[in-house]
Amino acid sequence: MAIDRTALKGAYARLKGLERAGPFSGTIPIELGHDYDGIVRQLTTILAPEDLSSFSLPATAYSGNRASGSTWCISKIFEAKLMQLVSYLEHVHHVSKEIIEVGTLYNSIRDETLRNRCADLLSAPGSFDRVINQATQVLEDRIRIKSDNQEGLSGTQLVNKVLVSDVAKTVLKVSADPDEHRGFCDIMRGMMGAFRNPTHHHISEEFSREDALKVCAFVDNLLRIVDKAELQKRA
Repeated sequence: MAIDRTALKGAYARLKGLERAGPFSGTIPIELGHDYDGIVRQLTTILAPEDLSSFSLPATAYSGNRASGSTWCISKIFEAKLMQLVSYLEHVHHVSKEIIEVGTLYNSIRDETLRNRCADLLSAPGSFDRVINQATQVLEDRIRIKSDNQEGLSGTQLVNKVLVSDVAKTVLKVSADPDEHRGFCDIMRGMMGAFRNPTHHHISEEFSREDALKVCAFVDNLLRIVDKAELQKRA
């Protein structure tokens, strides 16, 4: 059974929130202990059938008079368990690395239209094919506007019309170097065939949030190249 990476990173983020509430000394409110144990139970479900029982707070972590309601959690035991679980998730499931990668990729996207169209979809719990759908639509629209194409073409047809491999015949020229120009045209055709068309015509659950972000970052680069392209003639 595949792990729900979004839920896993959410639980990890909650643990890091508890960690930032420190440093602790002596005893801490019992509510923090209950919050921690709740996260352990959540992770037990997410990572099933892994046995996470050793990360739960033992009975000895609590002190005080339960009957009177004056109960606390011993901070040393709480911190030790918390650190163990955070370290386990970081080294076994590489959660911290993923969060850093996602944040870095998102922050690298400079195109305002692309960010505005995809930001809310990237924060959703799933269906990340919608992100790729919107990102490639932004790219397609930018090509149409830059080339002043009025024929209503889309996808590969649009690329074939305005990004011709032959520099002398192309509507948009991205480089004076014929090989560089041809390479970019091939990339654009590949982008439309491999990413634009599948997400425009079919629903797909095969893309993760990381996949969608990587496509967005790549589209961001393609948009910058299109913006700098030279309009040689009307489409």
